[in-house]
Amino acid sequence: MSNGINYVAASEGGLTFGIETSNGTINRRADTIVDGVELINKYGVANEVFGSSSMDFAAEEGFADDDGAIKFWNRILEAV
Repeated sequence: MSNGINYVAASEGGLTFGIETSNGTINRRADTIVDGVELINKYGVANEVFGSSSMDFAAEEGFADDDGAIKFWNRILEAV
């Protein structure tokens, strides 16, 4: 597994990232697109990124609809 963001989950209207580092896995949160861009710039994105099932049911995690978390993640990637 490569270092960087390798897991994304919807959580309370934001995204939680699982990040593999040389010291183990850490978690960080993005509540805005700027937060997400900063985290990608700091940690990078792994070769494979897995999504929690919460990404498919984002309305249950505070997004306006079930596509909200995936749209948010895609906006972050586009902004990088």
